[in-house]
Amino acid sequence: MTITRLLKKVVYAGYVEAPKWGVSVRKGQHDALISFETHQRIIDNIEGKKRAPAARKDYNVDFPLRGFVACKCCGNAMTGAWSKGCRKHYAYYRCETRGCDAKSKSVPRAKLEAGFEEIMQRMAPSRGLIEIAGMMFQDAWALKEQTMREERAAWKSQIKTIDSEIENTLDKIIEAENKSVIRAFEKRIEKLERQKIVLSEKVSGVLPDRHTKSECMELSLSFLSNPWKVYKNGGHAAKQTVLRLAFQEPLTYCPKEAYGTPKFSFPFKVLGEITRAKKEMVL
Repeated sequence: MTITRLLKKVVYAGYVEAPKWGVSVRKGQHDALISFETHQRIIDNIEGKKRAPAARKDYNVDFPLRGFVACKCCGNAMTGAWSKGCRKHYAYYRCETRGCDAKSKSVPRAKLEAGFEEIMQRMAPSRGLIEIAGMMFQDAWALKEQTMREERAAWKSQIKTIDSEIENTLDKIIEAENKSVIRAFEKRIEKLERQKIVLSEKVSGVLPDRHTKSECMELSLSFLSNPWKVYKNGGHAAKQTVLRLAFQEPLTYCPKEAYGTPKFSFPFKVLGEITRAKKEMVL
């Protein structure tokens, strides 16, 4: 309960309030530790409006593909573990789904991960395609900037609408005589004020500058040009990020047939289609 009370305090978002004395949420004179939007998401989570997915407890640096590679027979994620031999321990991936034909059929870690490396190595596009990707990135960035400007204009419009609604609700409070009705109007105003704060924070957000654009572009093209290098040299968290960015869905693996056809994420899918189109034109 103490932790819940602490998480609900708006003071950490740079605001203050004192409901007992009729002081609604307002900007404080201190620096915020988190944004008001983050504070509101915390409140929503506590009240059960939104639930974040539970963090996996089976992350293991020894088996980075555990939970990502699925058994081709049953579709469930394969697990990974060490098996004790006569003289040393051996690393294996296996399916543990009850009733699956491939249940407990161990696949040496080296074999499964070598096949994964081969898939990742094939994803690296040519230098010419990276240049095309760079131009596509420029276009996407310009579109994103335009979208952000339009969103900012929409947020400003929403703020005006909220101000108007607050003013109308205040007029209703003046006219109301029933205490329960007045309290309902006050709660409505408090909710609107919180929405307005979140929108105001979004409006005040700074649009990305050229330096940010160059940095993002460099990182993106570095990842696209050699995803395997990023995966190989990164920590466990980086590996998990690469898996989410490079593939549309988990890979499937069969002990007898090896990997199934991978479904790459949109950027790699587009680059792959361009490569195939070029090969067909040559033929």
